[in-house]
Amino acid sequence: MFTVRSIVSKKAEHDSRPAWIILVAMIALTQFFYWTRADVIGVTAASRTWVEMTRQPISMLGHNLAAGLILGLIPLLCARGLCGMGCRDLGLGIGRPKMGLIWLAIGIPVAILAAKLSSLQPEMRAVYPLDPALTSQTGPFARHGALQFIYYSAWELLFRGILLFGLKEKFGFASANIIQTALSVVAHFGRPFTETASAIPAGLAFGGIARQTGSIWYVVIIHWMVGMAQDWFIVS
Repeated sequence: MFTVRSIVSKKAEHDSRPAWIILVAMIALTQFFYWTRADVIGVTAASRTWVEMTRQPISMLGHNLAAGLILGLIPLLCARGLCGMGCRDLGLGIGRPKMGLIWLAIGIPVAILAAKLSSLQPEMRAVYPLDPALTSQTGPFARHGALQFIYYSAWELLFRGILLFGLKEKFGFASANIIQTALSVVAHFGRPFTETASAIPAGLAFGGIARQTGSIWYVVIIHWMVGMAQDWFIVS
């Protein structure tokens, strides 16, 4: 005998939208990692010479715009077209502003402190800022910040927007949060260990903030602040 609950359960079992969302994310991350880097990842060994594993680095302008396209716009269009999800469903609305302001008041000071501590580590200073010509001059740094905002917006749209909000109906918030965090940690491979390891608690926390605020934008600002403050501490 079929009941409304059993019919809904059957539909949920055969819902392929989460699979499409994860597939799109995997393709986007692979393309971005290997083809549109601002640096180079390679390997070497005692008996081997240095071999570059990624394509030649592109300009910071190209890198950030590629992030906006590959990590942001294309996955967004796929989520809307393949899964029928609206922008608000993916956290692109303003959400709950009061809760968002509370998290900004907490998150921005924490972000600045974390950036200060990370900027003192030699391995972080060897990688960042990705633009080796960056200085603390107001004009160049402001342009750098604007481009980086595109990058962080696309990053958070993919992980805390499309993956988190796109998967939580199927898997529940806890599992969706772990999945998006796991993929974001993998996306940090090739970076210093401390950065990759910190992506675990940060990813889970960012997912929690996105859920509480119903929007990715508060997380975008906090994450962007970490990156910008770190670059500022290094170049100033």
